[in-house]
Amino acid sequence: MYAFHLFSVLLLFFPTTILAQNATEIGAGHMNMPMKGEPMVEKVEDNRQVVPLTEPETVIVLKQMRQMLASVQGVTDGLARGDTLAVIEAASKSGMSMMQGVPMQIRMKFPPPFRQMGMASHRAFDKIVDEAGSAKDSAPILKLLSESIQNCVACHAIYRFALPKN
Repeated sequence: MYAFHLFSVLLLFFPTTILAQNATEIGAGHMNMPMKGEPMVEKVEDNRQVVPLTEPETVIVLKQMRQMLASVQGVTDGLARGDTLAVIEAASKSGMSMMQGVPMQIRMKFPPPFRQMGMASHRAFDKIVDEAGSAKDSAPILKLLSESIQNCVACHAIYRFALPKN
């Protein structure tokens, strides 16, 4: 049963990766590389909205994002092994308490929809912690995890970090 749910989570990644890719065709070769003899696209524009952060601010935010990805991996691994404590431990690292690691001066630079998606993701991790203790199967937890991942995919498709223009 857990294998089926883990497979279902992995299927969620497939269609969402298509949304997050740049619309410019790179080529028909392996791993997004052009086929032999085809020139690489010289200029690809990144039209995502810029969130202007300094380099140290970006380091802080990206560290948080990597932790959220590690939490996703930890939750799916815990579910696959039937280890409720591992699920709780992994999810608790990315709940609302994680926001305390991002200074207010950085959070205020985030556009409101960015903040809303981030908060929804952190809340979903907190709900995973709550649900994991009483869930009879992994379906409700996977649904919450899916909601969180959808926010991640949408946010990464819409926003990017760049140094502020002087």
